[in-house]
Amino acid sequence: MMKTLNKLSYCINLLSLRKNIQSELNLNLDITEKYKEYIYDFEQAVMLLNRTIEENDQIAIQCALTRVRITSLNLSNLYADIIDDVVSINSQDLWPEIPEDYKIPDHYNYPRNK
Repeated sequence: MMKTLNKLSYCINLLSLRKNIQSELNLNLDITEKYKEYIYDFEQAVMLLNRTIEENDQIAIQCALTRVRITSLNLSNLYADIIDDVVSINSQDLWPEIPEDYKIPDHYNYPRNK
């Protein structure tokens, strides 16, 4: 996943430079660090939840559930930033119109030709 996020960040930033897109992008080169941090926090929150359930500590369970929610939202926001950047770049008036029957050429080896 880290390699893919790095590649995505590179591609998004390269496109914005090549197309001279002035909009503010969310993705930057530290996306993998953010992702690692958010995954670590999420894992810790789930482990806390598990321990609180094992001890049947009702108040701690509620707090742990809140931590799971917060860390899940952080991950969700990271993906929302990706979506926002893709939409921002793709909605620029700089692109040619996509023909109605267009299919991605086979030489790209994309698994689903949509």
